[in-house]
Amino acid sequence: MLNKQVYRFALVGGLTAVIYYGVLFALVEFAGVGVLLSSSAAYIGATMLNYKLHHAWTFEARVPHSVATVRYVVMCVIGFTINYLVMFFGVSDDQSNYLLVQTVAVACVVAWNFIVSSLWVYRHS
Repeated sequence: MLNKQVYRFALVGGLTAVIYYGVLFALVEFAGVGVLLSSSAAYIGATMLNYKLHHAWTFEARVPHSVATVRYVVMCVIGFTINYLVMFFGVSDDQSNYLLVQTVAVACVVAWNFIVSSLWVYRHS
């Protein structure tokens, strides 16, 4: 069961990452939006897509949406904070490439999300 979840989590994550980086890049490079705001906007959009796909497919959750959504929001607020802090400190010197820093942030958030999703968000008690 865990191997299937890891595989599905990775597929959903890959799809989400393509969308996330696309939004981030478009906002920064074409719309002239700041990196931190662009990263935050991309994160929020990605989390909405992730919830739907993970609830229905990755974890095949039996937890009602009324419970899972609250748990997911808590997890995402903490994940958002992790993402923001990594980006804030990573691009504050203006020497770091924001896309590379975002990759570090994504890795931190993905690890956090998988652990918390598996153990709490989609777990039926």
